[in-house]
Amino acid sequence: MTDQEAMKLHELIDELRAKLKKSLQELLQARKDLDLEREEHQLTQLRYDTIKNAVDKVDRLNQPRPAVEIPADEPVNKRR
Repeated sequence: MTDQEAMKLHELIDELRAKLKKSLQELLQARKDLDLEREEHQLTQLRYDTIKNAVDKVDRLNQPRPAVEIPADEPVNKRR
């Protein structure tokens, strides 16, 4: 192998290392972005669940109460 061929191989290896490094950085950034999106989704889901529970609670509080029947033959105010 001549010096010129060795230099070409060295340049090729450096070029491949640079491409690999760039690809790995892009992959790591994509993973960070995905993790951030998952966290934001979890926070949004938590907010949704909190609001939904609050609305359900208000709906239950606003429902009319069932009518209470008082038998006609019993006095309303009992005194002893």
